Amino acid sequence: MDLSFLLAIAFIIALIVWLNRRQSRRRPAAYRSPTATAPSRSVRGQTQRQLLRLVGGNQAVAERLVEQVQLRNPGQSEQWCWEKAIYDIHRDRHSS
Repeated sequence: MDLSFLLAIAFIIALIVWLNRRQSRRRPAAYRSPTATAPSRSVRGQTQRQLLRLVGGNQAVAERLVEQVQLRNPGQSEQWCWEKAIYDIHRDRHSS
């Protein structure tokens, strides 16, 4: 293979990596992966433990549920969103 062809491929790969990193820094917190953010200190530990227990201890699932509640209810506190996620799980499990 020609050296200029290899350099062009390396340049394109470097450009793609750079653009992906740049875009991930600009992404709003609501769209970042749930594992990237830990639960806020404003949420009571008992509430966090209750939701985690309901989702089998899976932190990522708990945070994803809370994130969905926050997106649907932007004016509510984080404590309220955790409690709403708990309420939704109870409601869904008892309606079946």
